[in-house]
Order: sequence, then structure tokens, then C-alpha cells
Amino acid sequence: METFEPFIVSYTKIHLTLPPEMTEEQIRAKILQGASELFLKYGFKSITMDDIAREVGISKKTLYQHFEDKTGLVELAVEGYLNAEKNFCCTLEDEEQNPIDFMLKISASLSDKKKQINQSVLFDLKKYFKSSWDKLNNFRIEFTYNQILANLKKGKKEGYYIDSIHEARIARFYIHLVDYLLNPEVQTEESWNLKELQSEMLHYHLRGITTEKGRKYMEAQLEKMNKKNL
Repeated sequence: METFEPFIVSYTKIHLTLPPEMTEEQIRAKILQGASELFLKYGFKSITMDDIAREVGISKKTLYQHFEDKTGLVELAVEGYLNAEKNFCCTLEDEEQNPIDFMLKISASLSDKKKQINQSVLFDLKKYFKSSWDKLNNFRIEFTYNQILANLKKGKKEGYYIDSIHEARIARFYIHLVDYLLNPEVQTEESWNLKELQSEMLHYHLRGITTEKGRKYMEAQLEKMNKKNL
């Protein structure tokens, strides 16, 4: 039995407009931006090409001149999200982050994005857009795994993580935790706050692998973050 029923999205105003001097590339980017925002807010299945055209402020004919169908827009929206995540992680790496700070900032970034996502998004993606769901899974299996593996090695080298942990196994364990977080069925069965769930997942991970030095540093950083959020 499906958990989410289709619904009609109505608009009282256009959020985006396209200046006449925009290039074809800029128009495509603006369309993709509008479509991505609608998908994250309302889910993939319920949004139609008509909805996207109204959101961007163009005719449906113009929309189809740039994108063949909604499936193509979904794929590009997912690719854009994944590329943004890659860029964010690579930027943190370039800044030579403390390994615990790296994990805390990744968690904070995911939590902020989660607040913007309607619960039906992952459900829709898995059920109706398999190729895009597979891209999300491949990102998790390949890129996220390698990021966590590198973080574990760095943490051990710098004395923040226990020296005896097996990096590859712990990285796989972490990926399984992410699996749980991204599982649409979990979100439909329990009315959990996804930001809190993400935070608890990270604390569970870090407390199991940190040395005394690492735990003290983590607690100090968490205290700073909590005071900042008050």
C-alpha cells in the first residue's frame, strides 16, 4: 500500500521570472532551479511540467524546448544536489579540517538540507525514478564511503580516533547508518525529527571510535555549537 497520496499543487504567484536578455544556458539553469525547489518541497511524483512552467514563469512550450520530460529534470536535479555535496566536502578537505570538525560540519549540512525536504521525496525517488535513486545510492557507496575512510585514517593518525579500529569496516558501518537515515520506509513509519536523527547517528558513530583526546575535543565543539544555536 502506498504511503503518500498524490496531491495537486496550486500557486497564487510566480516565484521566478526570466528576463528577456537571458541566454539559453541561463534559462535552462533557472528552470532547473525552480524544478529542484518544487521537487524538494512537494516530492517528485506530484509535481507536473505545468507546475514547473508556472513556477518559473514560462509557457509549457518553452519548457519542453529545453527539457524533453520530467524524468530528465529529476535526473538533473539529483545530479545537482550530489555535485553540491561533493563540492562542499572537497572544500572542507581543502581547508584542512580537524577530522571531528569535518564530521560535525558534514552532519550540520545534511541536517539543514533535510529540513527543506518533504518526507515524500525519497519515497517518490525510490519508487518512480529508479535511475536517479541508483545515482543517489552509488554516491553513498562510492563517494561517501571514501570520504569516511579518509576521515578515519586521518583521525587515527592525529590521535583523535582509536588506533585499533579497522577503517574499512567502520566506514561500511557508517554507510549502513546512512542507509537507515535515507530509507523512505523508516520516515513513513515513524514521526521522527530527521535533524535529530542525523545528529544522534553521528554522535553514535563518533563516540564509538574516539580516543579520550577525541572525546574531549568533540564535547567541547558540541558545547560551542549548542550555545551558538540558543
